[in-house]
Amino acid sequence: MFSQYFDQLLDTFRDAICITDRTGVIVYLNRRHSELTGIPKEDLLGKSAIEMVRHGVFDIVLNPEIVKTRQGTTTIQNVSNGRKLILDGSPILDREGEVAFVVTFMRDVTTLVELKRELAAQKELLDAFQKLNNFDQERTENYPQMMHSAVMRNICEQLEGIAETDATVLLLGDTGVGKDVLARRLHSVSPRAGKPFIKADCASIPANLIETELFGYTPGTFSGGNRHGKMGLIEAAAGGTLFLDEIGELPMPMQSRLLRLLQDREVMRVGSTTSSRVDVRIVAATNKDLEKEVRDGRFRSDLYYRLKVAVVRIPPLRQRKADIVPLAQGFLKFYCSKYRRSLALSPQAEDALREHGWPGNVRELENLMQGLVVTCQRNVIEPRDLPFVRPAQAKAAPCASAGAGVDIEGRSFKDIMHELEGRVLRQALARYGTIAEVAKQFGVDRSTIFRKLKGGQED
Repeated sequence: MFSQYFDQLLDTFRDAICITDRTGVIVYLNRRHSELTGIPKEDLLGKSAIEMVRHGVFDIVLNPEIVKTRQGTTTIQNVSNGRKLILDGSPILDREGEVAFVVTFMRDVTTLVELKRELAAQKELLDAFQKLNNFDQERTENYPQMMHSAVMRNICEQLEGIAETDATVLLLGDTGVGKDVLARRLHSVSPRAGKPFIKADCASIPANLIETELFGYTPGTFSGGNRHGKMGLIEAAAGGTLFLDEIGELPMPMQSRLLRLLQDREVMRVGSTTSSRVDVRIVAATNKDLEKEVRDGRFRSDLYYRLKVAVVRIPPLRQRKADIVPLAQGFLKFYCSKYRRSLALSPQAEDALREHGWPGNVRELENLMQGLVVTCQRNVIEPRDLPFVRPAQAKAAPCASAGAGVDIEGRSFKDIMHELEGRVLRQALARYGTIAEVAKQFGVDRSTIFRKLKGGQED
């Protein structure tokens, strides 16, 4: 019964199999052998493998050595079609302990080299991802804190409470208010902090690619695609957090697929007929009014209510003035460190920052500070350096007192006085030019001025 399936069984092996008797005559070959050597099975059966070496078909066979030593061995064989094969031979002994047959498994070195190359490429991608992840972590750690105002402190406390759960989170707010930063903060204080944080920008991924980017695809799905298939961002975030930025831009077909992920916690790759479970937390963000999008038929209502579990609304920067100057000083410190420069804001410049409307929110403020670090020729930034300050305002600014425009809402007296002290010192630095001269004018030690200026920038 078993013998009638013997050929079929050995044909299932991915390795080529060659069986010779003790004299070297080939008595069996599986189908894979012909595929690797390019020589039809019927041209080899009953022939001497040793003779094949003499005729240049193979450059080496294992039979003589294994018959002599009765031990298995491994070597490399060059075939006439140009392939290199790894031979792994083993003896089959009779009752007297003599070699009756030699079984040789043959693997394609070319395939192994390609696999090694692909593994090296994957390692390179993983290394690059690790570097990117480290960069993001460094940026997250050094990124200016956004919780100086009472409203942002409340939001951060709310996020810390939500972070302990696996609830889906929806971040709402204008473009540039810091939804990305808060999503990363949520991940960093959650039990998933040691797992991946993957961001998918639904607005920037082309509509014809977003399905494969999110869900991946199986081998052979596309001509020109990776022959081994591709893991999507959802699977890449397994165990961690998937941040879907600008989810209001997600095409309708993808909204249906995302709904299944939220309902069943399952993901199905493009081209696959089976799904697999995935443990991933979804954090979504948008600057759109999703309720209006639902009414207008551009967003699925069932998906909206699936996302509407823990909703956090982030007010625009103009409504939280207490955050403006601390953020500006934080960005200034961040980019001064990056570009090896030393700049400070004058009190008048700080007042001008507070009065600006910030239509681009925190992103506009960050880009402004980065640009000033790169372009400002002086060590102190004045109102005239700010693009939204008119010349007449810039001339009037020096007359402003150091205490003008101080935000006192939700702040302690100590914090307010600390800010005032820093502003006075920066104003003096702008007037006298050096720390040594400021110390001389104020009658204190230079180290005191330096320490207080540095402390003011860190707060």
